Amino acid sequence: MDISALALKLILLLVPGGIATLIFEKLTTYQKWSPFKFIVNSIFFGGACYILSDALFYIFLEGEIKEFWKTFVVATSIPFFEIFRATAVSISIGFLAALIENKKWITRFARLLTIADKYGEENLYSYFLNDPKVTEVYVRDIINNLTFHGEVDSFSETEEISEISLRDVKVYDYQSSNLLYTMPRVFLSRPKNTIFIEVPI
Repeated sequence: MDISALALKLILLLVPGGIATLIFEKLTTYQKWSPFKFIVNSIFFGGACYILSDALFYIFLEGEIKEFWKTFVVATSIPFFEIFRATAVSISIGFLAALIENKKWITRFARLLTIADKYGEENLYSYFLNDPKVTEVYVRDIINNLTFHGEVDSFSETEEISEISLRDVKVYDYQSSNLLYTMPRVFLSRPKNTIFIEVPI
């Protein structure tokens, strides 16, 4: 196999890991990954996809699976069926990894064993609003002298701004607390550190 054919095979072998990584990145609250981190995670997820795929089909395809791993780099043909099976599994891998991350199962288990005290890798803004107990909030927009009271619908944060969408919103004057008006939904986008969020008892 010449260099170009080998490169093509390796690119195709990374397809399942790339799909799982895209799903994981889309469904978690991390900032956009750098190309290096995306590639590293694609390799990791790709390995998981092939291992799980082979484990599921080993009884039926023992010979083909052994041949695939035996000729992983030196084979002159591209194992399309192996790639197809791993790609099908990659969708489940991506959703499962996102579920584990969003529910913080690994972090909670580590905290239970007193191995670590960290709450997760996303920012504290997302961690706070992801708490199942946080549904109804007061958003204090002090600069504009307003307070928004409603149910959290969705939220996000970048390096510059914090965004939050509320349902069944009551808008108050911040200083007097007088009700100004009500709205079915409100979307707020403010520079970071300019709004304060409180959870009523």
